[in-house]
Parts: sequence; C-alpha cells; structure tokens
Amino acid sequence: MRQPPASLLPALLPLLTPWGQTARRWLFDPAAGGEWWRAFTASWVHADWRHAALNSASLLLLAGLGGRRAAWQLCALALLLPWLIALQQLALPEPQPFLGASGVVYGWWAALAWLKRRETAGHWLAAALLLRLAWQGLWPNLGPGGEPVLWSAHVGGALLAPLLLAGFSRARCAAPAA
Repeated sequence: MRQPPASLLPALLPLLTPWGQTARRWLFDPAAGGEWWRAFTASWVHADWRHAALNSASLLLLAGLGGRRAAWQLCALALLLPWLIALQQLALPEPQPFLGASGVVYGWWAALAWLKRRETAGHWLAAALLLRLAWQGLWPNLGPGGEPVLWSAHVGGALLAPLLLAGFSRARCAAPAA
C-alpha cells in the first residue's frame, strides 16, 4: 500500500485547531507584545468552521497536485511561512492582526507553480494565482466575521514560498555529496 504524501498532515491542520472565539486568543496581533508563539499559531486557527474547511480543502487540493514529489517542500513551507508572514506583517506601515491559513495556501500555490515551472501545469498555476491576487487587490472582500481579508498575507505567502524553495535548491546544490 502506498503511503500518502506527508503534506496531507499540514493540510488537515486547520480542521484540528480552534476556530471561532477560541481561535481569536491565538491570532497574531502586532499589539500583543511578548506572545511570539502567535506568529505561528495564527496561520492555523480560523474565524469559523467554514473558514477552516475552505483553507483545509485548498491545502488538500494543493497537496494532491504536488504529490510525493512536492511533499517535503510543502511541509517545510508549512513550518516556515507562518513565521515569515507574521514578520512581513510587522514590517508593513500599519501591521494588522490576522488568523487563517490562506497565506500558507497562497504560498503552496506559488510553490507548486514554481516546482512545475517547466510544465504546462506550472504556467496555468502561476497564471491563475496572479489573476486571483489581482482580483483580490482590486476588489477586496470581507472574511466570515466581517473583518477585511488580509491581502498582504496572501501576497506575502505567494512571494516568500518560491524564494524559500529557490534557497532550498541552492543550498542542496552547494552541499557536498555525502
């Protein structure tokens, strides 16, 4: 029996973590000093069950599209992107609190486009991602609780993931063969 890709575990994480009022205690809030752990947890807790289900379904779809070939990269991104997206939010002129895995979703989407860049599927993934980000930038929408969707986290995930993968690739090429 074939083992499923390891990336299925982080894809299910939004369904296994708190949502609703409980999740709000775990969100990333730049005003809450000293609670550094929120930089990671904010990407995995959600405003409500629909928010969690949509992000989880998106991550499952992307994990399936990536398969075993992309599993370790997607798992590494699941660990690194939450921290980097939170740092990116702190660097903005007006940092915003956030919760939800959509920054990771957009990161995985961009990662698959980058990993499949020599294939037609990679071009389609990249085009769809750029159109989606442009749409969100031009016509912002509200999240399930009426809060604005944090477009900057989506863009951050989409930009940071390919940069991280390029760094992983260069590091692997530079490492001496064992």
